[in-house]
Amino acid sequence: MRTSRREFLRTSAFASVAAVHSPNSISPDSRATGISTDEHLNASEIARRHMIVRDTPGASFFEGMLLGNGDVGACVIVRPDALGIHIGKNDCWDIRVSEDITDHVLPFRELLQLWQRASEEAKRMGKPDMLYLESGVASFREYSERVASSYDGKKWPRPWPCGTIWINWDPTWVEPSQYTLDLATGLYTLTLTCGNVENENSRVQLFVFVDWETGLVSAYTNQALPLRSIVYTPEIDGFHTGPFDSGKRGEAAELLPPPETSATIFPDRAEFSSFQYFPALGPTVDRPSPPRSDKDRNFSLSARVSGRWSTETTAPNSDVHLKPETRQLLRIDALVATPRDSLLRRLVQQQSTTRGGQDPISIPQVHVYSVEELDTKTFAHERVAELAKSDSRNIQQNSELKWNEFWSHSAVEFNDRELERIWYENQYFLACCLRPNKVAPGLFANWSAGDIGNSWHGDYHADYNCEQVYWGVFSSNHVEQHLPFVELCENLLLIATKFAADHFGLPGAVFPVSSYPAPSQIVAYPVPPWAYQFGMTPWMVQSLWWQYLYTQDKDYLRRVYPIMRAAAQFISAYVRRNSDTKYHFSPTVSSENWGFTVDQRLNQDSILDLALAQFLLNSVVEASVVLAVDEGQRVHWKEIAENFAPYPTAAGPHGDVWVDVANAPVGHIYNIPITLAPVFPGEQVGIGLNTAYWEIARRTAQTISLEGGNDLVYQPLIRARLGMLDLEWFKREVQYCRVPNGVANDRVRQSGGRYAQSLDFDYMMHLGFWCENFSLPAVLNECMMQSYTGSIRLFPNTHNLGPARFDNLRAVGAFLVSATYDGGRVTHLSLYSEKGKTARLVCPWSENGLRVTRGSDRGQVQVTLQGDVATFETQAGETYLITPA
Repeated sequence: MRTSRREFLRTSAFASVAAVHSPNSISPDSRATGISTDEHLNASEIARRHMIVRDTPGASFFEGMLLGNGDVGACVIVRPDALGIHIGKNDCWDIRVSEDITDHVLPFRELLQLWQRASEEAKRMGKPDMLYLESGVASFREYSERVASSYDGKKWPRPWPCGTIWINWDPTWVEPSQYTLDLATGLYTLTLTCGNVENENSRVQLFVFVDWETGLVSAYTNQALPLRSIVYTPEIDGFHTGPFDSGKRGEAAELLPPPETSATIFPDRAEFSSFQYFPALGPTVDRPSPPRSDKDRNFSLSARVSGRWSTETTAPNSDVHLKPETRQLLRIDALVATPRDSLLRRLVQQQSTTRGGQDPISIPQVHVYSVEELDTKTFAHERVAELAKSDSRNIQQNSELKWNEFWSHSAVEFNDRELERIWYENQYFLACCLRPNKVAPGLFANWSAGDIGNSWHGDYHADYNCEQVYWGVFSSNHVEQHLPFVELCENLLLIATKFAADHFGLPGAVFPVSSYPAPSQIVAYPVPPWAYQFGMTPWMVQSLWWQYLYTQDKDYLRRVYPIMRAAAQFISAYVRRNSDTKYHFSPTVSSENWGFTVDQRLNQDSILDLALAQFLLNSVVEASVVLAVDEGQRVHWKEIAENFAPYPTAAGPHGDVWVDVANAPVGHIYNIPITLAPVFPGEQVGIGLNTAYWEIARRTAQTISLEGGNDLVYQPLIRARLGMLDLEWFKREVQYCRVPNGVANDRVRQSGGRYAQSLDFDYMMHLGFWCENFSLPAVLNECMMQSYTGSIRLFPNTHNLGPARFDNLRAVGAFLVSATYDGGRVTHLSLYSEKGKTARLVCPWSENGLRVTRGSDRGQVQVTLQGDVATFETQAGETYLITPA
């Protein structure tokens, strides 16, 4: 039978759709300029064209190329005389906590009385407009300093660097030239020009990677390399170096025990190791030398260097120096092990034996590790010996296969290569610091050296920082990257429940603004005003609900529902219904804007609290229906959600705008776009959602003043949700904050709010790599597809977007969507249904309507059109091609 043109086109279209949703699809070439016309996108190939390339040495930490496997991180720097590999790990922490503040924390009712007394004192001082009573009134200041002493007065807890491996050469004869980082594979390549007295030059390539599967940090060369030495430098608490001396270690009772280092020489290799003990109990005034605890932990680094080496005799807590016996090929394998690694390996093996699956594993922070699990020296040594049996290239190639699998989850392509680079670089960085079954990264992820990465203890900041990391993982179809955060919430539930009961006398859980991956079970920072930002509680659990929406996984929902319910129980118990019949937050605190004010003048109805509490209660109501539980509480939650106080507003020069709290002044310079909380993270207002607020939302977005530093992702995402993001402006903002290795860090934009005119606008740029900004792909995803309302809306924000295409972005309802936009209209659209849910799609061809065709039998699917929303039923595992009618 002769095939008609229409039949040929339909067949070709379904071939394309099938390829898009195949996890192993491979594109022949994606390097052409413009949007690819291939049947599908190959994210690995697109990532590779955004390889980071540098031609001059970058000696500072912030010029280093970032490697990682989601657990172990490596920052690789190049000096004229050496290559340095700074090693970190998400669960390597100085976990000491001093819990002596617990007895000083006043019950909430007594804190309110202290607040009122401070208000009266401020008025007697002639300062009725005082904005920070907790620091401006002596009695209140004394209390605040007392309960802050375990956080503000200590450097620990904090991430602990695992040390640095230095590969040293003589710069007279060896010169580093180009070095690259391949985003597709995580492979770092340095080209060295090696000379001699006869002026003969050779080019040697030095490769570094972190193995995806094991976290092995490996370096090797393709030719023999003339070296001076290999040096391992451990992190030593209290050790400070000067420019012209080797440095010295200070003497203080609160210092960590020094690491134990050693080196052993064999005929064909050298081995070195470092062991660092982490006590769980911090010293206090009453207990300056705390005893050992069953919660103590440690880490070990074990390394093997192939070839012939000699070593200098060194003290047990100093650097390890290896000197080459001859010019030789280089291979270094180093592995960091913690007690968690040993336990996790055993649990995975048990799971594989008993259930044959790969279910997520959650390990409590308070877990007491066994003697065997604490023997990280043996574990690390045996693992390195085992891995060293394989050729480095084979390990690297196997790691590359895992990277290919990662990139196969989704792909995007932009005609604008700068937007494309932003997406791929940051997806790469996320993969380097997020991994299922591993510890969630703190503020600066798994890269640290010395004091870099330790500001604010490198902790979990719940007033946006730790949540923001995960804003794009669902739409990017990397749900697995959210699992470390799920474990974090599980681990914090006991602390949050205890604080709600002991401090507030209320049911449920109130989540803290700061926390650590440490076995301590106290609220880390129970300090006014920070501990009284009640929006932190719904914000902390928000993404737990998102994961269910995007996956429709009921087993997962059963796992996280108790956490969501506990948050809802606290919020519903804390809010009060006033004479206006509305529920209010009184008192509360606007995050990082006002403290405890006189007579609570600026402590009523934070817009963030109202928006997020409504999100939380609506979510828990829906979750309880899905799971058929808590019918009685559901009625109460629903009644509160429908009767919250209105969002606070004020008259601005261009009309009414939202403000952060009732009575707040117009024109305040905010650190985050808190006044737009109803748009995001509240998800109460957006395109086609709560249109009564549309005008005030856009006006607020147009006129808000932001100091910069904390809004690089946050503000553009909100603008995308309102369809008003200019992507040329977005690119300039990202470029302003970018460091040489591709990371977009936090950088101040304007003074006049919290910041003085003379402030160093770069001060946050030098603190570490702010992993919160790795969520930049979320902004671009929201420009191409929005589904949070329950209806899929394609290319809702196209101002300076240009032609764009995506494969397998994930939508609410467990759909994988692929689409192409030619700069004016959608030219291709397909949808894969994982769970067989009803699909709701805002028609991208309003003038024509649409047709839905099944992939399995090419049968046409019935579509119901209401306004511009098309609804159709789907079957699990089925692909649908959507075309204009």
